[in-house]
Amino acid sequence: MKYLTILFVLLFCSCNNYIDVADIRVLAEEKTMLEIRGLVSGVVQDKDQLGGFYIQDARYLYKKSVFVNSSEQVSVGDEVLLNAIIIEKNNETQLDNVELIKILSHNRFINVEKISLPISDEQWEELEGCLVEIKDKLQISDSYQFNKYGQLLLSKGELIQETELFDAQDDSLEISHLTLQQELNSIYVDDLSDFKFPKIDSLYIDPFKVVVGAKCSKIKGFVSQYNKTYKVRLVNELIVEQFVPPNLIDLDTDLKIMNFNLYNLFNGNGKKEGFPTARGAKSYGAYQLQLKKLASAIYAVDPDILAMMELENDGEDEFSSIQQFCDYLNKHGDRQYEIAHTHGVIGDYPIKTGIIYDPSVVDTKYKAQYHNHPNFSRPSLSQRFIYNDSLEFVICANHFKSKGSRNAKGLDLDQKDGQASYNYKRTLQAKTLLDIIDSLYFDENIIVLGDFNAYSNEDPIQALQSTNLNRLETFNHSYVYKGKNGSLDHIFVSDNFKDHIDQVQTWNINSIYPSWINYSHTLADSSYFRSSDHNPMVIGVNRDEK
Repeated sequence: MKYLTILFVLLFCSCNNYIDVADIRVLAEEKTMLEIRGLVSGVVQDKDQLGGFYIQDARYLYKKSVFVNSSEQVSVGDEVLLNAIIIEKNNETQLDNVELIKILSHNRFINVEKISLPISDEQWEELEGCLVEIKDKLQISDSYQFNKYGQLLLSKGELIQETELFDAQDDSLEISHLTLQQELNSIYVDDLSDFKFPKIDSLYIDPFKVVVGAKCSKIKGFVSQYNKTYKVRLVNELIVEQFVPPNLIDLDTDLKIMNFNLYNLFNGNGKKEGFPTARGAKSYGAYQLQLKKLASAIYAVDPDILAMMELENDGEDEFSSIQQFCDYLNKHGDRQYEIAHTHGVIGDYPIKTGIIYDPSVVDTKYKAQYHNHPNFSRPSLSQRFIYNDSLEFVICANHFKSKGSRNAKGLDLDQKDGQASYNYKRTLQAKTLLDIIDSLYFDENIIVLGDFNAYSNEDPIQALQSTNLNRLETFNHSYVYKGKNGSLDHIFVSDNFKDHIDQVQTWNINSIYPSWINYSHTLADSSYFRSSDHNPMVIGVNRDEK
């Protein structure tokens, strides 16, 4: 059937001496030179642009377009005849090796396809090369590729990690359905260039308006394809609604406890040298800005106790990362924190958890204790506190194995169930933590918190909730990955302590903001926005039960 269609098109061409744009895809595998007629719908030949122009079918009933690799001078609205070869470049049909252009007429009407999401890949394929305008108001869902490629992921509503909502084993159909619906309701937008690291201030949006959740309109551009990804190359500046930064709820409680992943806080050798560090700042100046951004968030919360993840594991002496961070907070803030001291360096892990507290508010009982078990990637840390000489409780800070696939083997490989790599190890870590809690803190007041690297309905979180621990729900999520929101950070409390919990919240100051305003980037400032890649969590505790 395909060859009959090709034969028909070629016979038609022999009568008219050319083919129209709508017929190009039928001949996509043919590498012979053909004469093609079309209307110029867009010219992208400026410096750093794509180096060509788009043409659409001159017969307005046929909604087909294609990109032409050519430096020939044409204008939007020109009707042209050209000799070219049909090629496939990264799965996108294009015209190349242009030998001759004849301009037949000028100022022709250019068709703009008005479209709405959801749209399938098959529908995007039909629109490839077309000038489209998306009628929907879409929101920014991911900005990870904006700094490097000028790309944003837009979607019709918030995108959610599937295992944030559904069980990987029992809800596979629901997961598949949600995945499909989110794909249909998402589209990448891009600039008119293939160069890396475009000048951000020359792109289609003010970089300081790029926030996940910000609403966008006037989405108009050419549909393009790169391998399996479709995108719209914008021809105008997006209209972005003013985004209101999230407020921190003032917790009217006796105690405030903050859970915060510090985004690899490494201080070199502690003597303003030793940079770049293995995981953190590349220079002393960058480290100082990292301190300012982290401290800004902590001062805003003003916690009585701060549990931290991703601290450099270099002990607790005067040159250690945790001690110098504590000193920095004390020097520039209103509190005088102290470290929950342990026995120093624990294992050979690059990073660790740590706890600091305000001794004018709470007292410690015994030294803090690292629970070093072979199943842990980073040992769990526990500290017993006493408030007002009456309320005694334990804080247990954790940082489970990440989802990255590096060195994963056997059951730790990605099982393609939505829980990524090392889910088996994280589940073992959860069960090991439960054994430690049962043996050391059975029937005690305990708060278990940290970065568990598992979304709310994944196996490790379900395992932790299977005993007397209760996961506290919050309104916001703590992390955004590939445009999808979810919570990797969690807080659990024991049954006998939950009536002392007044409020809990996830403060959305990091995950929705672009990575290129963190401390290591030239656009960074000293604000708490993007002070980490994880959002901090805050929990309010009262001495008396509710």
